[in-house]
Amino acid sequence: MGIAGLFKYLLILGAGWLLYRGIKSVLGGGQDQRRAHFRQAGGGEVIDVMVQDPQCGTYLPREQALKAWAFGRQHYFCSEACRDAYLRGPRPDKEKDRAGGADKN
Repeated sequence: MGIAGLFKYLLILGAGWLLYRGIKSVLGGGQDQRRAHFRQAGGGEVIDVMVQDPQCGTYLPREQALKAWAFGRQHYFCSEACRDAYLRGPRPDKEKDRAGGADKN
């Protein structure tokens, strides 16, 4: 297969992709569901607030997060594994003491 064969193959692939996109746009309205969701929200309207998992640092929508009260406040987690690891770990105020070299146990 030479250069001409490779060019022919790429041309057929491109034509197939264009055909696929054309059929998808006719049957599906041409919009991805995520894009349609954000367009319906209107200009500047906030759909959901992003929160950060204190264990792994992942940001996720507050409505999708697991919630748990720990150390006197509510925390949001991306998974049960992160939640359980955070709850098993040292308390944040004790961790600060250890970092300073004085353990007040």
